[in-house]
Amino acid sequence: MASAYKNAAALVGVTDTVTIYTCPSATEAIIKNINLYNSHSGAIVVLSMINDSSASTLITLDKTSMASDAETSLTGPFVLEAGDTLQLNCDTASKIYVFASVLEIS
Repeated sequence: MASAYKNAAALVGVTDTVTIYTCPSATEAIIKNINLYNSHSGAIVVLSMINDSSASTLITLDKTSMASDAETSLTGPFVLEAGDTLQLNCDTASKIYVFASVLEIS
């Protein structure tokens, strides 16, 4: 069994649901934490979600209103199977930065 540590970092560029990380085939992933930062001058509502592809289910982990220049963290572990995705949805584009620490096991 091989393991690799990965980082998933992104700027959420649209006001729609955006995939931040996809668990590769023949792999399981453990997300240790998810860090979010709001670079906007106002508050932004952020939904953090996991799409369970085997169950065709979208699970909301957290819904938060982040104040201007604020940061927050979601602490896992969050376990993903092959094809599962970590997704974010923000009500303002190009202002939320996300960084997730991931351990992939294959």
